[in-house]
Amino acid sequence: MAKTLFVRVQPKSGQKTFFRCGMKFSQAWQEVEVDDATAARLEAEQMLEVSKTRPAELENETSKADDSAGGSSAGTGSDASAAAPKDPDARLAAIKVAISQLDKEDATLMTTGGKPKTEAIAAITGWPVSAAERDAALVVAE
Repeated sequence: MAKTLFVRVQPKSGQKTFFRCGMKFSQAWQEVEVDDATAARLEAEQMLEVSKTRPAELENETSKADDSAGGSSAGTGSDASAAAPKDPDARLAAIKVAISQLDKEDATLMTTGGKPKTEAIAAITGWPVSAAERDAALVVAE
């Protein structure tokens, strides 16, 4: 069963980024959907701050983004992090950018076949990425 967690690098740690469970975390809150085992591992990691509820800081950022975008959220969910681009070209471009941001030397972010894990890409994009989308982005990037 998937769990939604909000995760960031512990601000007191001094670390800018931290990798765990094939995902890259920064000091900014990030929403992730993970299985029970991954949730337990993230929650036990001392370098990370994990919340099961949306942090107030994210609510404030979402409100500011809505205000600057015209404030219209009619007909859309309130979960801005799951809003993937609807345009296939824009979505593919965002996936390519996310792949370029991954540390290629970090084996935990890669499959045994050497491709970036979809979870690692999703941790950057903020929305689920399929293996087919990842593969299409890799073909375009070559």
